[in-house]
Amino acid sequence: MPVFLDGFLVGLALIILIGPVFFTLLKTSLQHGVVAGSLVALGIFASDILAVILCVFGASVYLKSDESRFYLALIGGIVLIALGVRYFLKKKKAEEETIQLNAKHYIGFFGKGFLVNFVNPFVFAVWIGIIKVAGDKHGFDKDLAIYLAGTLLAIFSTDMTKVFLAAKIKNILKPEILFVLYKIIGVALVLLGLRLFYVAFS
Repeated sequence: MPVFLDGFLVGLALIILIGPVFFTLLKTSLQHGVVAGSLVALGIFASDILAVILCVFGASVYLKSDESRFYLALIGGIVLIALGVRYFLKKKKAEEETIQLNAKHYIGFFGKGFLVNFVNPFVFAVWIGIIKVAGDKHGFDKDLAIYLAGTLLAIFSTDMTKVFLAAKIKNILKPEILFVLYKIIGVALVLLGLRLFYVAFS
């Protein structure tokens, strides 16, 4: 099997993982549309690239240390709980409002995707595992880069698919259902944040 396709299939398999980025993508795409959701996906993609670079070039040793694990989990927990509470407490009228997106909003959507993904220690754990398996199978030369490029492209493709599907779903859901769905997403993010707190202090 070609190296790129091998990595691409691994990236597709990661679609079964449902975490903070999934709920952030869903909420943004449902509330603000495809462009906003795409910017969140690009932020996630950029943070994945940075995580891969850090892991490949030796930072994995530091990232696996107890101290770095504590701070990443702590910051990640704070970010997720803050987002979750914000989503949960928003009033129905605010949820139904259509805002005029500008450059500031675009930067914010990108930053949200980047931060939610990058401060999650599980993301680094997954990439460290992928790089270890890929290195053992294909070596640590250019084939590893090709493999990881395939994995990254697959993850970005599935994220973009989620964005477009969410936008389609919005068109057939009543505002009342969307409002309840936003509340559920808020609770889910708070629970994921608490999980990171547990990781930090365990």
